[in-house]
Amino acid sequence: MLRLRAAIVVLLLLAFWGPGVPLQPVRTVVLLDQSPSAREAVWKVGPSLSLPGAQYVAFASGAAQVASPSARRLDLGEGTRLQEALRKAQQLRPDRIVLVSDGLFQDQPEPIGIPIYSLHQPPSPNLSLSLLGPALPARGQTIEVRAVLESTASVGARLTLDGPAGRLVRDLRLEPGRSSLGYRFRLDGPAAVTARVESPLGLDQARLELSPTDSIRVWVLGDKALARYLKAQGFTVEERREVSLPIRAEVVALGVGARDLSVAELDALQSFLNQGGSLLWTATPRGLFFGGWERSGLAESLPVEPVEEPGGVGIVLVLDVSGSMLEADKLGLAVVGSLELIRSARPQDYIGVVVFSDRPRWLFRPRPMTEQGRKEAESLLLSTSAGGGTMIRRAYLEALDALESVPTDSKQVIALTDGLAADVTPDLFDAARQAAPKIKTSTVAIGADADRQFLRELAQAGGGTFWDVPSPQDLPRFFLEEAQRAFRREALEGSFPVSVRPHPVTRATRPPALSVILPAKTKPWAQTLLSSGEGTVLAVGESGRGRVAALATDLSRSWLDWPGTSALVAELLRWLSQTPARPRVQALREPEGLRVLLEGQFERPSLQAGGLTVSLAPTGPLRYEARLPRDTVGQAVIFENEQPRLRLQLPSLPEWRLEDGRENLRRLSEASGGRLLEQVSELKGLPSRKDFSLQWPLIALALGLFLLERYLERRRAQNP
Repeated sequence: MLRLRAAIVVLLLLAFWGPGVPLQPVRTVVLLDQSPSAREAVWKVGPSLSLPGAQYVAFASGAAQVASPSARRLDLGEGTRLQEALRKAQQLRPDRIVLVSDGLFQDQPEPIGIPIYSLHQPPSPNLSLSLLGPALPARGQTIEVRAVLESTASVGARLTLDGPAGRLVRDLRLEPGRSSLGYRFRLDGPAAVTARVESPLGLDQARLELSPTDSIRVWVLGDKALARYLKAQGFTVEERREVSLPIRAEVVALGVGARDLSVAELDALQSFLNQGGSLLWTATPRGLFFGGWERSGLAESLPVEPVEEPGGVGIVLVLDVSGSMLEADKLGLAVVGSLELIRSARPQDYIGVVVFSDRPRWLFRPRPMTEQGRKEAESLLLSTSAGGGTMIRRAYLEALDALESVPTDSKQVIALTDGLAADVTPDLFDAARQAAPKIKTSTVAIGADADRQFLRELAQAGGGTFWDVPSPQDLPRFFLEEAQRAFRREALEGSFPVSVRPHPVTRATRPPALSVILPAKTKPWAQTLLSSGEGTVLAVGESGRGRVAALATDLSRSWLDWPGTSALVAELLRWLSQTPARPRVQALREPEGLRVLLEGQFERPSLQAGGLTVSLAPTGPLRYEARLPRDTVGQAVIFENEQPRLRLQLPSLPEWRLEDGRENLRRLSEASGGRLLEQVSELKGLPSRKDFSLQWPLIALALGLFLLERYLERRRAQNP
């Protein structure tokens, strides 16, 4: 029994020690650095890296499995991303990784639980060039851009700098290390500096674009006069015909109409406002109320609304829905055009639609185009169907009769057909002439088969206009133009003195009288800055997370001789651009480290990046700064009161750096449980088989002996 117990103790001690038997081959993956800085050295040592049963992965910016260590890949990018290579190696389920590299990585790889054995290869000689400019420079400031040269060898080089101060050429003798040369100039607007260095080590180029902190980017649509004023003030102005995503501007100025833009473009502007952008509307001949903005999806964000004139317009549309209207989708296009007419109407305008084929039928009798009235009218129009003959007489007479009781100053019938009416009688023309003093009749001929003679005579009798629309595809545009004629709001012309209310935009502003003004009034939530009598000239406000403004005059006709026009619109654009939701953040990689600059309205901002959390210290009004270690890469997050506000992609590390790549590999290997190899021959000394652990078998055997011992003791007790 004593021997049995001794055997149990020995087995447990052996299990604690953890012996193993080398039975299984070690799965090895060799990572071959084929980035520009390391590829020459790795290609040279490649033939000696052949290991029994090993698999190989070449990597640079990307990674790919290759057949042998002698493979040469030039299609994997121009950087060094080790994390991607480690992921690729992990998919091969290795027991260990052999990393052959210069140790100059552009990322910070995360551990994957596999030991890494590193073999350092010296980087190829190189001369790299970068341009370092000032952070957030001011307009009119004399600044210096430094050309930073990092050389890994003694070499002669020629450096050429081009920019606002002209061309600067220097012949240099460089030693291993870092050197720099300054290039000074006055920053009066957006500028670019380019640099070029030539040496026996090759050619490198760099470009740096600079903008003053007050160089605001503005998209201008449809207002050339405003664009000229802003360019004169040094703004970065882009005149555009459409709105596309992403909107790369702080302010979008709209001298076009809402109907000039698609639904997607209007949605983009709404999203722009919600994210902190700003909008400015101007009263060009197609802008503001002329363009129907007060009835668009952005109506709630418009800081002004029209001063409605007393009285309105009454229109009844007599619409052909006979079977021939199904051809070429004429009915569908007519409905689309009719919807434009309805959407352009004002609340005091009355619109009705009577359709005809074999007999007349009212879709809806004349009703005010309030918000509810428009919705109901649109729904009824969209339910229209076609079929039957072309009998216009009763529908036209009912339209005249319905307009008699409509309480508007102007009344009109618009009759639209594509065929020959079968019930034309002389009394139709008599009825049109009798109604003409109060009710005009206009007619529209669609397509080649319309009875143009009848329609022309009916329009002449009714004192209206005959419109020939040969192509059905032109119907929506015709209705849009007709709506603009029927519901057009006239700008007032003359001399309109301007009153000024205190505001940062209007400081030291004494504008002269206006030549033209669009009758408008400020909404309750907005603020009037300029006015003329009871009318609003300039109103501003906030919408979403951005700012809005509306100018109720046309700058191509007003203030033409006033020298202060440019200064006034410049102050307005600066105010619009300064929204708390659109801060500026910039990361600069300097020789001493990574510098992060933040500009905007923040309370206790902090920065998280690379596992570090640092506070952003105030350096001036609405300006903050923080510094990070030079090797910090990836994404940074700006927090305000411990809540995330902004995300920033930090600039990558350069491919060649004055850095100890050997030491980088040593730290990486030791952290993973591997080690740094000094020579290629050490690869042969790595174990080729992994041990099969005997720990659990020994524990199981000890347990079996323990149970056997207990059994024998019990038997002895039963049989003394």
